[in-house]
Amino acid sequence: MKQHLYIMLLILLLSACSGNNGKKYVIGVSQCSEDIWRDKLNNELVMSTYQYDNVTLKFASANDNDKLQKQQIEQFIKEGISLLIVSPNQIHTISSVIDKAYDAGIPVILFDRKTDSGKYTAFMGADNYEAGHEMGQFIAQQLGGKGNVVEIGGLKGSSPSIERDRGFTDAMKAYPGIRIVDRRYADWLKNRGEAVMDSMLRQCMEIDYVFAQNDRMAVGALQAAEKHGVKDLKFVGIDALPVPGGGMESVRDGRLMASYIYPTRGDLVMQLALNILEKKPYKRDNYLKGTLVTSNNANALLLQNEEIMKQTARLQSLHGKVDNYLAQYNHQKVYLVLFSIIVLLLVGIMIYVYRSIVARHRIEEETVAAKLQFFTNISHELRTPLTLIADPVDYIIHDSNLNAQQRDMLQIVQRNVAVLTRLVSEILDFRKVQNGKMKLHLSDFDLAESMRQWFSLFATSAQKKNISLQLEVPEALSMRADHDKLERICYNLLTNAMKYTPNGGRITFAASVEGDKVRITVSDNGIGIAHDEQPYIFNRFYQAKNAEHGTGIGLALVKAFTELHHGLATVESREGEGSRFIITMPLRQAGELSSSRSEQAFSPVVETVADEDVPNQARHIDDLVLPDETARPEVLVIDDNSDIRAYLRTALSSIYKVSEAIDGKSGLEMARRIVPDLIISDIMMPVMDGLEFCSQLKQDKAISHIPVILLTARSLDDQRVEGYEHGADAYISKPFSLRLLLSRIDNLIQSRKKLSQLFSNSDENDVFEKLSNETDKTFITQLRKIIQDNLGDSEFNVERFGDEIGLSRVQLYRKVKALTGHSPVEMLRKARLMRARHLLQTTDKSVSEVAYAVGFSTPSYFSKCYKEEFDLQPAQER
Repeated sequence: MKQHLYIMLLILLLSACSGNNGKKYVIGVSQCSEDIWRDKLNNELVMSTYQYDNVTLKFASANDNDKLQKQQIEQFIKEGISLLIVSPNQIHTISSVIDKAYDAGIPVILFDRKTDSGKYTAFMGADNYEAGHEMGQFIAQQLGGKGNVVEIGGLKGSSPSIERDRGFTDAMKAYPGIRIVDRRYADWLKNRGEAVMDSMLRQCMEIDYVFAQNDRMAVGALQAAEKHGVKDLKFVGIDALPVPGGGMESVRDGRLMASYIYPTRGDLVMQLALNILEKKPYKRDNYLKGTLVTSNNANALLLQNEEIMKQTARLQSLHGKVDNYLAQYNHQKVYLVLFSIIVLLLVGIMIYVYRSIVARHRIEEETVAAKLQFFTNISHELRTPLTLIADPVDYIIHDSNLNAQQRDMLQIVQRNVAVLTRLVSEILDFRKVQNGKMKLHLSDFDLAESMRQWFSLFATSAQKKNISLQLEVPEALSMRADHDKLERICYNLLTNAMKYTPNGGRITFAASVEGDKVRITVSDNGIGIAHDEQPYIFNRFYQAKNAEHGTGIGLALVKAFTELHHGLATVESREGEGSRFIITMPLRQAGELSSSRSEQAFSPVVETVADEDVPNQARHIDDLVLPDETARPEVLVIDDNSDIRAYLRTALSSIYKVSEAIDGKSGLEMARRIVPDLIISDIMMPVMDGLEFCSQLKQDKAISHIPVILLTARSLDDQRVEGYEHGADAYISKPFSLRLLLSRIDNLIQSRKKLSQLFSNSDENDVFEKLSNETDKTFITQLRKIIQDNLGDSEFNVERFGDEIGLSRVQLYRKVKALTGHSPVEMLRKARLMRARHLLQTTDKSVSEVAYAVGFSTPSYFSKCYKEEFDLQPAQER
């Protein structure tokens, strides 16, 4: 559902630059009935037209009346629509009029249901057979393979009813202990479901489970059972609509044991329609994936849907604004419109979140932890869209076709992305402080020199406001502290001073030593702070009455970082006269020096690199052959966010072969199949997260050698440590620099190549010690032993080699080649020749005897290989 939210968000945003060839399209939508599920589909179709000014939708509903649906389609044909989207009521009843539309040259998309005619352009819908089969499997597992089941079908003769029944029946065939004691039809209606269930119960049937082909009939059957006082009977349905009274709520509340999500995906239907109309490639049959909903995941899915509904309402509201905005600007300003909307949307979300926290600041202290956790989750989620904003902006800003005005406007976008990134970092840092996980990374440095450098960063801003800057520090001032956190303290205080000092004002930055402590002050003659507000100025989320907009986190971080240094942060101020912030802390902190600075030092700017945004195209690998030496390295990208996968595929495909997977489980399976040269994986994913994936990969001897880069929004130090403990080779935080990622990929691949070259040209024991992965060391040890044990066996080949070590031929080849630089055949031959040389130099055996002793089938071939390896004939070793 998270991916669906991003898709709907992009639909609105990309409306700013959608192409329009001037041709108008009218699409007729013929629905067989009216219900919540079809209303949802219709709404998605409408939202999907936001990016197409040249598309008009016309809707018609037949209310389960075949005759009426035929009349409505006849009217569409008469009006000359461009394309027909139709959901037939039954397989046979309206085939003739659909054939008529098709024969008239109108493309026909069958959605959800099929007819008995092959005259249609494309089909899209869920796999009804799979839905029925999944529910059958679920019931069988719940019953332990024994019991009595009844099936309540939908409209008899409709394709969904037929296919769901077929899938359900096929699933039951595997369980002879389960009997389908009755099967009736209820026309998809709740009251009909109640009626047929009432009839069955009156016949005193022994029933353990009821499978209704949709949730409405299941709920109706449940009500009938409740009227009869039957409590042990269990019910399942299909649709799992996340609406009040829908199937998903019924599962959550325990009324239904399970349901199956029957997707609508109006956005995909509209995209298919436009592909057909615009003569673009498309598939004729398109099946949508559903999933089983039980009490274990129903609540989480409902919460996700609630968030999607909020965002959908916001998108609908913004759509009108986007149309008005586009009318005022010409095509040359499209870039500005696109990224301005994105930034404004993100800023709006941030402001909404912060205002919500300020409004709830007076609630009990125990709610603070939950509130901060919420912000942390939001901040993590923002890192991915920030990545997809920052890099494309940087790419476009270097376009030589931009004029000066457009470039200036894009630089505004770029600066605001940097501000958002800094805000996200502040939230994550503050959460870390609250959890007591923030640690000091101590180093020795000259505080006076550092203050000069920090102060110089504000020279340009001060010059623009005609503000006088004064620096008062000794010539040198040695200090032991966390350099990065002290920089954050000073940067936040100087930023505040610049914000609240008027044009022509003055700011003083000073440091002095008092015994074994240092006193750092930032003074200004700005607007000042009211006396009654000063005790709260360092509180989290607090903002003074005369403060400009902000988060209320900056000064709280100043206080937190100061206290981490066993210091004190205070303020002296008079309203209208200015303020002075004073930081007092020991000159030397107790503790050991860190070997290096913290991995992610603070920076007020964000480096961005961009690439084009292209549709995601899944890569299927059905056959695998032995790799070519000249082939491009293969990179596997694992991320549940389709936009990130599409972006990385675009960025990497010019250099590497790129494969994709949507979660750790499917990524692990693909890694075993294709054995890539490197893997880029997200951490927070469904099914199997990145940490578990990394751990399992590093323990699998077929693929343990593959370098793994964790690319994630989890950027805290303890989270990085956790990633490395699970075997990651690199850890890059979102939003990320594409240049940094490309450099890290190249370094890891080159490092692996250099290791294999060392193995080829150096003492194997030396290279063995360089292997960091215990699984790889164990593999090399096992490899050596198998080779030594089979040196004299002339029948020993690669297939037997793979059987003994437990790998397929392809896996063995790529694993050995990656670690040693040699193929398995080359390693075996080299080992045989080295043994032969030892025998020739230390025994009296003939050349032929030595050749057979080391597994060569003929002495002549042995002599040829020996000459190639040592540039000597075997006889010359005597």
